[in-house]
Amino acid sequence: MSAEPLTESLPEPPTGASAGFADNWSYLKTELGWLERMLMVAVARQKKEAKEIDRVAQSRADRVTSHWWQGVISLDGKICYDEYRQPPATTAVTTPRPGYQQQLEGRIRATEARGVLLGLPMLCDRLQLSLFEKQVILLAIAPEVNRRYARLYRFLQGEESAVSDLPTVNLALQLLCRNDQEWRVGRSRLLDDAPLLKLGLLERHPRNTDTLLNQSLRLAAPLVSFLLDEQPQAAVLDRLLQPAAVESFLTLRRTDVPWDALVLPESLVERLRSLCDLASAAAVSPTASGPVAVLAGPSGVGKTLAAEAIAHTLGQPLATVDLSQVNPADFPLLLQDIESTRPPLLLVKSAQLWLRRSAAIAPSEISRLLSLRQEDGTLTLFSLPHAEAIALPWQRQLRLVLSFAMPDAAQRWQLWQQTELFPQSSPIDWEALAKQLAVSGGEIRAIAQTARQLQLAKDAPLTEHLQRAIALRGHSLSLPLRSRSRGRKVQKES
Repeated sequence: MSAEPLTESLPEPPTGASAGFADNWSYLKTELGWLERMLMVAVARQKKEAKEIDRVAQSRADRVTSHWWQGVISLDGKICYDEYRQPPATTAVTTPRPGYQQQLEGRIRATEARGVLLGLPMLCDRLQLSLFEKQVILLAIAPEVNRRYARLYRFLQGEESAVSDLPTVNLALQLLCRNDQEWRVGRSRLLDDAPLLKLGLLERHPRNTDTLLNQSLRLAAPLVSFLLDEQPQAAVLDRLLQPAAVESFLTLRRTDVPWDALVLPESLVERLRSLCDLASAAAVSPTASGPVAVLAGPSGVGKTLAAEAIAHTLGQPLATVDLSQVNPADFPLLLQDIESTRPPLLLVKSAQLWLRRSAAIAPSEISRLLSLRQEDGTLTLFSLPHAEAIALPWQRQLRLVLSFAMPDAAQRWQLWQQTELFPQSSPIDWEALAKQLAVSGGEIRAIAQTARQLQLAKDAPLTEHLQRAIALRGHSLSLPLRSRSRGRKVQKES
């Protein structure tokens, strides 16, 4: 942080408070003039410090640690004894002059009294923004007006500066905060729950991949246009301040899948029923914790169908989200969506994106979400291909793992019987088909659906449509048929 405030040493406005501003652009130029003077003072100080460091530092390590040894080594001046005392300075009693901000505020009010609207003051008044937040907006909008501000930011940020033209959180705190207390308050105004960020008017980049201090500050494009408008309109500001209607990441639907629709080993079905009983108890007991379970297995083996059967039994809608379809940058918004809607039954697909070692989200965020759901007594299901993909710390916490395997021939025979294509009088040898085509239940349903669509498009025998559907799905198999004359099986030539 700055050793002393930068803003107190800056010159005052050139005209009095009664002068006002001609328009919004004139006002903004005055504010940016203040910002440029502040930045030039900061640049001068940094150059002076760099010059003093270069006189003593003999290595890169000396420069890196300069903020520790500066103040211990005296580079200039005369040696004085400890008992030396400066003579008391006599100060004349004078009437204090109004400071820069007081004079600027007077000019703003004089302008508004004439009916001229100023963008940034309007925004500050509507959101009750602090002086720090107002100055952060100036820092962020300056590179939109002239790129020389970006060059100044890069110089002040030194080796930590990114290629971006934008100022970092660290630079804003260093320039605008005079002590530790102001630093802490300023930092709190740059967190997600602060008004500017909550409304999407101010953004931090990159999210979840860097420290807060090294994230850049950027204004939303609509706010930039409003602040740079020569005649900003109150109606435009009203639209900007409306909370953004965020589309939910969750798909919420009722299900009607009974337990007998699951073609799974009996032991697995019993575990799913027990999980359903746990969820039912947690929903009515204030002391019971909401269960969290992992459904592990390849795609199409019945994980989603099992979740639908649980939802049907509980009489609750199933909320589903597939993490592979969500931009990792939107994971924080997804967590907020889950916390605000609080679905009784949540199925998170592709959950390895949250539970693996290289997850794009902090484990503490997931832990917080699970704690809230457990306190609410709601059921959370994580679906993923392999349980081994779960990071070791999560393996210790997520003990309830239900493994789903590819169906065997007998189960595939049952799955074919559940499709709409299964008439007993069909010439297709369904039992042989189940043995020869080793696919998941989801793939069997997909093949049957494709065959049904082909049947609707063209009037032809079912055998032809099913053979084409099998080929379209990428499987090489001649459809097995029954022999009508002798009752023995034959193979249809492809």
